[in-house]
Amino acid sequence: MNIRFRLGISAFVAVAAIATAAPAQGAVTVLGGGLARDCYEAVEYSRVGTADAIKICDLALEQEVMTRRNRAATYTNRGILHMRDGRNERALTDYTKSLNMMPLLETKVNLGAALYGLKRYPEALSALNEGVATDSANARATGFYNRALTYEKLGNVQAAYDDFRSALEAKPDFEQAARQLQRFTVVPAEG
Repeated sequence: MNIRFRLGISAFVAVAAIATAAPAQGAVTVLGGGLARDCYEAVEYSRVGTADAIKICDLALEQEVMTRRNRAATYTNRGILHMRDGRNERALTDYTKSLNMMPLLETKVNLGAALYGLKRYPEALSALNEGVATDSANARATGFYNRALTYEKLGNVQAAYDDFRSALEAKPDFEQAARQLQRFTVVPAEG
């Protein structure tokens, strides 16, 4: 006997969870030292306020000679800072510059998060579909998480559930993904 499953989730819980769900973000590592490294550390460790961190990244991009990869990573890191401040359009600009220099899959994950923040869900889904192929377990987990949020906005609850599970498989201590999964109930499908 075959049993089909669908996901049951109350509309109120879904609306409340989506309203408070923010896409996850991840910094891209910069090799070497200097202001670009300081920009990365400002994103990764949040030791300085966002405005000061953006200034550090600006100075790195304006004054430092760096490899193409480090410049691309610095644009990605500054984009993350813009997203933290709710400036998704600016983040999108930085991610696009980064991707034009070096198409890193980790940056695709962040691009998808910015597009999600701008409510451009089909475009977010496209970027996240690419980003989840990254070798970085943390970025992959973030990509699955962000893609799950996007699928949910697009009404595909099954795909959202599957991606929250994939995020947790990629990073077993991913508390945000575990919390999201608690909202779902698997019930026998009708028919």
